[in-house]
Parts: sequence; C-alpha cells; structure tokens
Amino acid sequence: RLARAFVHGPGFGHVHPRTEKNARQMLVRLLDLCPRRDRLNPDHGKRFPDGEPGAKSLSDPDRVLARLDTFIAAYGSRALLFETWAANPMLFELLVLLIDRSEFLAETAIRTPDLLDSLEESGQLLRCKTADQTLRELQHGRSDPDQRLWLRRYHQTEIMRIGLRDILGLAEEEQCLSELSALAEACLEYALEVVWETYGGGPLPLAVVGLGKLGGSEIDYGSDLDVMLVAEDRARDLAKLQRVAAAFIEMVSGQTELGSTFKMDVRLRPDGEKGLLVNPLRACEEYYRNRAQLWEIQALSRCRFVAGNRDLGDRFERAVTAMCDFSKPTGAAVAARTPNWKQEIARMRFRIEKERTPHGKDHLAIKTGTGGLVDAEFVAQALALEHGWHEPNTLRALELARNEGALERADADLLIDNFRKLRRVACILRRWSYEGETELPDDPAPMYRVAVRCGFTRAEDLIEAVARYRRNIRAVYNKVFGL
Repeated sequence: RLARAFVHGPGFGHVHPRTEKNARQMLVRLLDLCPRRDRLNPDHGKRFPDGEPGAKSLSDPDRVLARLDTFIAAYGSRALLFETWAANPMLFELLVLLIDRSEFLAETAIRTPDLLDSLEESGQLLRCKTADQTLRELQHGRSDPDQRLWLRRYHQTEIMRIGLRDILGLAEEEQCLSELSALAEACLEYALEVVWETYGGGPLPLAVVGLGKLGGSEIDYGSDLDVMLVAEDRARDLAKLQRVAAAFIEMVSGQTELGSTFKMDVRLRPDGEKGLLVNPLRACEEYYRNRAQLWEIQALSRCRFVAGNRDLGDRFERAVTAMCDFSKPTGAAVAARTPNWKQEIARMRFRIEKERTPHGKDHLAIKTGTGGLVDAEFVAQALALEHGWHEPNTLRALELARNEGALERADADLLIDNFRKLRRVACILRRWSYEGETELPDDPAPMYRVAVRCGFTRAEDLIEAVARYRRNIRAVYNKVFGL
C-alpha cells in the first residue's frame, strides 16, 4: 500500500507514465537499501565500516516510505521531484538515509524541502568548518532585522550539514563533535557581539568560558552548553553586565518559531543558581581557590575560553590551571587538599551510577551505568588533576595519560578504543532525536532499529558489543581508582 501511494500519490489518480517510471526506479533504489540476508555481516558484534553494504541498510523501510510521502507533499510537485531524483539518484539516497537515521533532521527537511538540494549542490557537505570560518559566515547576516531568527536559520542549516556528513560517512565521529563544538562557539561569539552592540559596544570586558562538553570540544547532538561568564575586575558597571548576560542567554536559548539555537546552562558558576550571572575574575579565583567543593574543581578542570574577551579568558584559564594542579597542592585550590580526594571522586561516581541510572536498567544506561561513558570521563579528569594537565577534552586527556605513562599503554589503548565505540553508539542515539538520550531502548523493535543504525545486523549483536565495551572501560576504571 505504501509503495503504491509512493508511485501514484495519495489520490491513486492518473499519473504520467514518465512520473510512474521515475517513481518505480526510486522504489528499486529504496529496496536495494533494505536489509537482506546476503548482506548480513558474518562477524557478529562488529560494526560495518562506512561504505560497506551493511552501513547503508535501512532500519525501518516502512517508516521511510511514509516520511517520503510527507516530504513529497511538502515539496509540492511530485512529478518535478521525481525528475530531480531520476537525474540525481544520490540526492534521493541521501534523503532516504537521512529519514532513516534521524527523525529530528527528517522533520527539518520536511519543513524546508529545498535545504538538502542546496547543501548537496553547493558542495557544503564536503567542507569541514572551524569556529572562525563559521563566525565569518554568520557575520554575513548582521543586516538581518531579526537577529535571533537569523541565528536559528543558520544553526538549522549547519546542523543539517554536519548531520549529513555524519550519516554519509564523510566525517569521522570526532570530526563531527569538533564541528558541532565549532558551531556552538561561533554562535556564542556572534550572539555576544550582537548583544554588546545594542548596549553601546566598545571594548568588551566579558569572557564566556565553556565547561563540560563545550569545554572539551565534545558537543554532541542536542547537548546543552555549560558556560560561565567572567568579567574584568576593573569593569565599572557590573549591574549592566548582568543585563548583558541575560540578553545574551536569551539571544541563544530563547524560543522562536524555529526553536532555540542552543540551550545554555549557567548553573556551574560560583555559588550556583544563587550566584551572579557574571562574576569578576578576582571573585571567581577567590571562590574556586577557597570555597569550591571537590566536584566543582573537577568540573572546572574542563574549562576553556570560547567567546568574548580572549585576553581575559586566557587569564582565567591560567588561574584555573594552577588551581586544578593537584600535584602542587600548595598552589592549588583548597579542595585539592581533600583527604583521599581520588577516592572521593570514585564515591561521587558511585552516587551518579546509583542515583541517575533507572532501577533495573543498568545494562541500557550507556552513560551513567556501570562502565558507561562517565567512567572514562572521570578517569580523564582524575588523571588531569593528579598530574596538573589542563586538557578538557576526554579523548586527548586519555591519550596524554598514555603518552606520559600515567596509564599503562595496554590499559590506555583498551580504554580509548572502547570509549570511542561506546560514544559512537551514544552519538547515533542522540542524532535520532536531538535529545540528550543516555539509554538504549528496552523494547525489541526500537533496539533492532538502533542496532542497524550502528551497523549491526541484529539487536543481540549490539547488546553484546555494548556490554563488552563497558566491561573493558570499567576494568581500567577500577585500576585507576584502586577498586
């Protein structure tokens, strides 16, 4: 029934023979992407490399057909669209894979049917962009009368571009995370420039510091941006800077007809939600050096300047580097002198595992559960604190630990390899919904669909592989924390 509707349209009326021919050709291409027994990967538990047959198998062909019909209706001309696909079959395959791999991006494509054509024809899918390049493109829109909408339109296009590069295997996962982080940085810089100009402009006495995934250049699909706002000590009007900060957050996070650009989280600032939105540099140093708890210093170890006054941001980073150097406790924050601080971090990890993992679903909780992504992140942060490294990126911190001998090479290799594989599964989950998903589905049908998107042929293979990744991560975690 779905196939007939695809060929003839919803009314099943007269269709021009050429349109019907083109439609049937597209159906053949669609069927060629459906899973078949002769495509099954004999090495169960191994992900298909990008470009291999299994990497393009559809996880839900019926749903793809239904969503294609919705896309055609939004496009408005079935005959013209089929002509376009017949002339450029790769454009059709691109749309099919997009629909199968990401509901969020499929919805975006349906709302803006010309977006895929323009990205493919412009060659943008082959580009890898830095934060500076992205900012220069954003600045072309400074004359737009509605800057919030301009920011969101640009963000929507870039998320589609990065997502397609990911889906088509044109960029490795780490490159996608880097580009998503670069997009976030550019959007923050641009929004701050726009807001500051409305307050009179001039030298900007404000720096935006990224924490968490933003600090580590590890922004994933749908990640919130953890930020802290730091002011120059000599800034004359701190009350004005609080208003600037509020307007800046609204520019980025406020809801419009196109949603928000990024959700911003400023709760990691000094004194948390009770504290000022903007704190002078000296006040930040005093707080983190003398009053912050261990978990706050652990979070601070992932900080990185991302927007605003670079000199101010660099001075903040230098202060943080000293405060987070637990190898020199006399110069570090008071929290560095916490007795058995590494064991205290392990206790914090245990609480996260028990309190944030749904009861009875540890095997599905790929972030917070036993051997989940948080294990690897805590290893990286603890080693950075212990050795005085300022490296907010999890993977680079683990590689540094291997190169410096802080981890035995075999353990480091095992941890890095399995962290990468587990993080890839998490990225594929989040790419589907553009939400902060941290658990595998517990129903067989959606679990199968996730497995196919991850390059496995059976749900059981994915479950077995994830369990193996997590066992290996936990084994190294236990060694590092002496458990």
